[in-house]
Amino acid sequence: MNNLNIAYAALLHDIGKFYQRTTKISLLNSQEIASTPIHANGYHTHIHSGYTAKFFHDYLHLNDQLEKASSGHHINEVDEFDSIIRDADRIASKIDRNDENFDFEENHKKTRYQYITSRLSSIMGNIDFGQTIYDSKFKLTSIDQCMNPCRNNIEQNTIESIEEYKKLFAQFIEEIKFDNLLIGKPTPYKYHRMYSLLYKYTTLIPSSTYETNNQTVSLFDHLKLTTAIASCLSQNNCNNFYMLEFDVSGIQSFIYKITEGSKTKTNIAKSLRGRSAFVTLITNAITYTILDKFKLTQANIIFNTGGGALLLLPYLDDTEKIIHNTFNTITKELYKRFNTSLSVVYAIEKVDKFELSNFKTEKALALKTKLEEYKLKKFYPLINNDFCVEHLEDKEICELCGQNYVKKDHKCQNCLDILNISDYYTKHDKFTILYSNLDYNNCLMDLGFIKIYFFEKIPHELINKNDFYYIDAVNHFEAGNVKLLANLVPKENNTILNFENITKTLDKSYGDEKLGVLKMDVDNLGAIFAFGLKQGKNNDVTLQRSLSKYLTLSRFIELFFGYKLKQICLDLSKKLQNKNENIFYINYAGGDDLVILGPIYGILQLANKIHIEFKEFVQNPNITLSAGIHIQNPKKPIRFGIKMADNALEASKSYVKDNRSKNAITIMNSTFSFEELPNILNKIETYRGYLNDKTNPLSRTGFYNIMSHMDNKTLDEYYSTIPIIQYSLYRQIDNSHETLRKKILQDLTTLKTDEEINKQVTIMKLVILFTREVN
Repeated sequence: MNNLNIAYAALLHDIGKFYQRTTKISLLNSQEIASTPIHANGYHTHIHSGYTAKFFHDYLHLNDQLEKASSGHHINEVDEFDSIIRDADRIASKIDRNDENFDFEENHKKTRYQYITSRLSSIMGNIDFGQTIYDSKFKLTSIDQCMNPCRNNIEQNTIESIEEYKKLFAQFIEEIKFDNLLIGKPTPYKYHRMYSLLYKYTTLIPSSTYETNNQTVSLFDHLKLTTAIASCLSQNNCNNFYMLEFDVSGIQSFIYKITEGSKTKTNIAKSLRGRSAFVTLITNAITYTILDKFKLTQANIIFNTGGGALLLLPYLDDTEKIIHNTFNTITKELYKRFNTSLSVVYAIEKVDKFELSNFKTEKALALKTKLEEYKLKKFYPLINNDFCVEHLEDKEICELCGQNYVKKDHKCQNCLDILNISDYYTKHDKFTILYSNLDYNNCLMDLGFIKIYFFEKIPHELINKNDFYYIDAVNHFEAGNVKLLANLVPKENNTILNFENITKTLDKSYGDEKLGVLKMDVDNLGAIFAFGLKQGKNNDVTLQRSLSKYLTLSRFIELFFGYKLKQICLDLSKKLQNKNENIFYINYAGGDDLVILGPIYGILQLANKIHIEFKEFVQNPNITLSAGIHIQNPKKPIRFGIKMADNALEASKSYVKDNRSKNAITIMNSTFSFEELPNILNKIETYRGYLNDKTNPLSRTGFYNIMSHMDNKTLDEYYSTIPIIQYSLYRQIDNSHETLRKKILQDLTTLKTDEEINKQVTIMKLVILFTREVN
């Protein structure tokens, strides 16, 4: 049985769990029930294995060795090929829950149908840093319909739960029936197609519900991990593996390496967006190049952050040699294109099946240490007798990056590729990326070690290829590794707006046409992955950190930043404009962070909205966000604006209040906790109402003068200005508006700390920014 067959059989080995939960009454025939083991008391156990066989028979029309290997993974008397799936499933199950001997639905009579009624608990509820957390569960839907998890009990009775499973399974089967290319023996296309469908329909299904009602590992992640392990065991069934981690270095400086001037003005936004996508493509290309050397599938990607990846590889005599030679080639090709701007370092570590279960706490540190060490000699493969550095005299340099030689239109090959990529991303919401050395006419980027192609739809000739290749499905579930990207830019007449025009997308009543730059990320993400997942016991069941849990946690964080974020931007745009036009430019959103540009009023509202939605999504006070906002003239260089927003984000990361750190936002050199931001926004709106109301005597100029008296004042200095503030308000607001005067006096003359004064001044500055003088 070849590598593809093993991967396909492993990918579907527990699909019977999905099928079985659609009924209380067994639908299995005698052949299918034979796939299940027999208990010492005479009854059949692990009935889901029989439903796996039934799935193969009913929908894939397969009744052969591959079906037998997939469905018979709980039977001990199996041949060599069947044992690979069995052993992989046992290792994956051991990693996740240590309950293989009890993984059957008949074990607990009192909760006999719990495997049908239980729902997937949010992995975010496992993050424990001392704040009170609650178990929250996802509703049973496809991933594209995913809603925020609920704290309230969403479990239904058995009949209602069966109906929910029936509905979801019917949608899954409908897509299989619609694509008759899925029928029969596996091909690379069939594997890619099934992988994406399983991601769509099994990510919110609990893998196992027999040992606890708090199952956080999805069926998809168990299928994926089992596939990764089986693919390694098929090459050397010794229960040893290699973990490989690599990092792409120089990302931040590369992304913002743009020369801004009159010649490049029209391409700045496009280039910035394209560079972020460009780095992600390079990371994916390196990932797939390594997998291809071992004929592995995307299931062997434990996680991919967009700037590095962690892979599970087989333990072979020449694994280290293959990796070494491959990275030497990649390093040389990257140097040809990027000189020293972008480079890659890697580290590998041997692990056995027991070490996989606590990988992050034991082996990850060894990998990280090696990576840091190798960064000191990352260009070592280039240094030989033929190495030389070419001088730049008398050669035209790219007008966009100011670094590389010109190829066409005063731009280097990298910048040409970046602009083409940016064009494609902004013109196509859904598309397919192919990574392969197959020859097609529309290669968007040739990295030397692999080629990258973009398609709106998978070409028919690719479907019939038997050579393995790699596919990313961007914002759709057609086939391959699904990538949900917040692909959003403001447009007018199908043309992307420049930064100056973006600031004009809101009504003038919202104030000055300034550009806001928002930089935001998850607090303590490294600590969350390394130490946050709970380890202990729950109802006498061991809770342990595992690869599947890391994979699941990474997936749901990416789901928020790559999928939900886009809808947040669209909803807020519609609310602020009262029409269906987007006002936000998502420069980058992926992994756990984002950079978004837009009119400053909208950007501040957006930061608050993202925080609220993220809080609802994670349902855990231990997982928070911090943000930094910079305000600038849209004509100024944007890379400096992003750098200033990053500095503001760092200030938020240093914020401490009430013994809690971070979870803050910094704007105009003032830092607020996100919990107090809604009240601050309400106060801003109240003041805006005063200044925009023509019947109120308080003028914008008078309000500005009062703010000037308070700005940069210590507490003692502020006390001396209170009579001036009172006098100014009495001059502007007479007794006929006494209530208004008292309200403003209460806000401006009762501050008790330097921090309160600074925050009040910032609020007043924002009010002035968000209003226009009334003539």
